[in-house]
Amino acid sequence: MTTLRTGQTTDFSNQGTEYSVSFQSTDGAEINGTAYTPNFKKWHGYYRKIAEGRAVINKFASWTFGRAIKADAKNQAKLDKIKGFGKDTARGVLKNQWKVAMICGDSFAHEVRDSQGRLTNLKPLNPDKIAIIANSEGIVVGYAQQGREELYGPEEIFHLSYERTADEIHGIPFFESLEDMILARNEGLGDLRELYHKNVFPTDIYEAETDDTTKLTAITATLNNAFKKREHIVIPAGVFKEIKKVSVAQYSTLDSLPYIRFLIRNFVTACGMPEVVMGWGAETTEASSKIIIVAYEQEIWDMKLYNEEQAKEQLGIEFKIESAPSIMDELQKDNQKDKGQVKELNVNPKKDG
Repeated sequence: MTTLRTGQTTDFSNQGTEYSVSFQSTDGAEINGTAYTPNFKKWHGYYRKIAEGRAVINKFASWTFGRAIKADAKNQAKLDKIKGFGKDTARGVLKNQWKVAMICGDSFAHEVRDSQGRLTNLKPLNPDKIAIIANSEGIVVGYAQQGREELYGPEEIFHLSYERTADEIHGIPFFESLEDMILARNEGLGDLRELYHKNVFPTDIYEAETDDTTKLTAITATLNNAFKKREHIVIPAGVFKEIKKVSVAQYSTLDSLPYIRFLIRNFVTACGMPEVVMGWGAETTEASSKIIIVAYEQEIWDMKLYNEEQAKEQLGIEFKIESAPSIMDELQKDNQKDKGQVKELNVNPKKDG
């Protein structure tokens, strides 16, 4: 009898850990068809508010589309027609589409064509208002736009998906696996802000010579108002018995900056973005930085190739995205130089004795 294997070979149930990752299936095809709308509002909010996340996506897009698009005269004429919202360029529209696809998993643009089917423009659409419609076989058969009765046909929408997995009809938001880390980062920054605030403006405890609630309320209001305005106050003698200073906030000796740096470094690493690309790398040597960049370039080349393939497949436009000078070229030159130096050293080897 054949043994059914589930892909898990180790049993961790008896190791006492409280952490677990929930199982997750794909949004594959259903018998009655499938409709999926990206949660663009949520992930766009992360992009707009999380500075590191925005910088990472912008850098991926810039490294992918940051230089130029090269095409022959025929395909360049097609590219020149793409104006987006009227003042875009083809490179700007395609770069925008890729950024949006990374943000929420999918991006959509209306392929505007003339009566003869020739592409005259590519107009970006709001992913939050687009539903991907697939049949029971998981094949995309159209796109529904909020407020529009008629479906767009598959050939009418330029659709990019970021890291689509298995039989899913949509991509994966870039921030999805980073969400917990982002929340921890925000929580840590909020705690650090409060900690510094308490050190600069500590809490004072006043022991008043009265237990009258009305008088205590009035005194408290006076003190708080003076504290906000940084003003001096004059209080009649005998009102206070004692003023107790809480000059050091609780746990203020805890240095939380390394924790914040740890979260940010982990976040950037999880994004697949090397620190040297982000503008820091104090613990990275020149040699190791070059190797790191080489690994990073592989990801960029994959993104370039995907966008080139999709433009050819969906738009009928062939082009090449010009790459930035590769660090591999420099490494190969250094390697050849080192080999030449070794040969020169061995031209007239000296004999012992």
